Amino acid sequence: MANLTKKVSKAAKGELHPGEEIVAGVFLQPSGTMGQAVGKGVGGLLGKAVASKAGGDTDTIELVTDSGIAASFANEATVLGHTGQRILVFGYSQMGGKPKGLKSTMPAGDLVKVDVEKQKATFSFVMHFSDGTASVFEAPRLANDPEGFAAAVSGG
Repeated sequence: MANLTKKVSKAAKGELHPGEEIVAGVFLQPSGTMGQAVGKGVGGLLGKAVASKAGGDTDTIELVTDSGIAASFANEATVLGHTGQRILVFGYSQMGGKPKGLKSTMPAGDLVKVDVEKQKATFSFVMHFSDGTASVFEAPRLANDPEGFAAAVSGG
């Protein structure tokens, strides 16, 4: 994943509308993947982090992850591309380390916020959607820019 945004741009060729270009890309994997790989549990992945960012109490914050827009995200390795107008969702080739096969697209406005928190080898990555649902992934730190993707979502 030397330059993921370039790889996403290449994978998106032929899928972009006139004037569209990939401004940010991110590789995501299911929560706990890295912890399982090194034999450690991730435990409680994000409850406290989400609560502290929201300014709420950890016992009252629950993410709705199994319905609405969030339900369209399979619990598998995924690559996202952000064009400013749309979010493009690709599969991921473990053999080549590249985005593969456009799975879906959504208007950029459907992804309203991304919470990113640094952990030891990954970032926790929570996508909040316009329908109130959320998807939780982790983003490996190596050759990945989840913070840049989050900034693109927030318009920064």
